[in-house]
Amino acid sequence: MTDSQQNAGDTWHDIKERGGLLPLMLMLGFYRCGGRWLCRIVLYFIIMWYWLFAVTARQASLQYLQRLHRFAGTQSPFQTQPTWTNSYTHFMQFGECILDKIEGWLGHIPEQRLQLFGHEYFQQHYQKGTIIIVSHFGNIELLRALKSEHPQKINVLVYQKHASQFNQFLKKINDKADVNLISVDELGIETAILLQEKMQQGEWVIVAADRVPVQSDRVQNVEFLGETATLPQGAWILANLLKVPVLAVFCYRVQQNFQVHIHHISDQVDLPRKNRLSGMQQVTQLYIACLEQHCLRAPYQWFNFYQFWTK
Repeated sequence: MTDSQQNAGDTWHDIKERGGLLPLMLMLGFYRCGGRWLCRIVLYFIIMWYWLFAVTARQASLQYLQRLHRFAGTQSPFQTQPTWTNSYTHFMQFGECILDKIEGWLGHIPEQRLQLFGHEYFQQHYQKGTIIIVSHFGNIELLRALKSEHPQKINVLVYQKHASQFNQFLKKINDKADVNLISVDELGIETAILLQEKMQQGEWVIVAADRVPVQSDRVQNVEFLGETATLPQGAWILANLLKVPVLAVFCYRVQQNFQVHIHHISDQVDLPRKNRLSGMQQVTQLYIACLEQHCLRAPYQWFNFYQFWTK
């Protein structure tokens, strides 16, 4: 990882640490006072300010949209080269996603608004230990709406120290929340033992595979949107240790409903010792192919506002 990438990652992490849960509590308060329309007004000014003054994030947004346009060629979702106008739309979609997130936490989004694609993969793995690979794409929290008829314990790995606070926050706003956040700095032996127990109990573990944890050196270079990007190894190391099926899931808004796309990645990840990195890159590319597919379908739904590519 280059120094500039590390600095960008540190800045992103530091902002999250400084903010804590206060912004979430404030937005939840606005939602309860005036519903979505009041939150939308508040977010409009917040996002306008952020777009104007968060130069790195704004540049990263435009870089992503323009790379996507070049990569897609004649299949591009944009008629012309994306501009700052497209970047601003990208930020506003992030704001809408925050509102969807709040409604999901409160249980206000019914299962009927979710359109499932590849649901048979979920059905095959209910009550069975499974790793769910996700991305900073759309609103994966809305998976909770699927569980009304299917009791399934879900654990989410997060690379931050607020996991216990956030668990309390979820329980406070919705005591039926059946999602457990597990805070990890690195995927070490203790974490692996804990997650192995979760697997044996038929639980699912969700882990993001598109953002490198701060100060982590477990990275790999893969092709994403036609150019080399640095992605974390953690999800694939975990899959190799646990020897359970791996699915990739994307959930995002399409007009007034939400689409949930479930992809089968592997029945079992088995990385050879001699060629571990190349084996990991091969299975990662399967996930990347899915991510690229959804970036083309919903270009404004991928939310990594930092310098993502190595060049």
